[in-house]
Amino acid sequence: MSRKQIIWFTILVVVAVGAITIYKIWNKPFTDPMDADAIPVTATKLLSDFSTNEADAQKKYVPDKLGNKVVEVTGEIKEAGKNPDGETYYYLKTGDENSGVKCIMDKGAEIKDAKAGDAVKIRGFCDGVKKDSMLDIVMMDVIINRCKPVK
Repeated sequence: MSRKQIIWFTILVVVAVGAITIYKIWNKPFTDPMDADAIPVTATKLLSDFSTNEADAQKKYVPDKLGNKVVEVTGEIKEAGKNPDGETYYYLKTGDENSGVKCIMDKGAEIKDAKAGDAVKIRGFCDGVKKDSMLDIVMMDVIINRCKPVK
């Protein structure tokens, strides 16, 4: 083989390996939160852990790789609604008027007839906190994504 052929062959192999890798990553199935062991926690405790020591809470609850930690949150619905993307969410009571736990449900996994005051148990993947501040009030929400109700 000539040097030019070796270079083209090497480029072809690198492109093929890259394409296969991208295809496998793109089509990798998501972990179902119902199929994994979960970390049980109340909404109040989850918010408290993030408020007290955010770095430790990140290590405990937030997956360091996709789908390796599932959180099972229990609490009482404070508010139910839809995001601008059309996703159903349940905002759980925590005893703090300015902060809470927001569970964003998987499509089709909504709890039928859920309303404020209902006790729920929900599994999903914790994304950590979203902070917002208005004037002197700091609002902090713990976000749980890809949630499904535990029956």
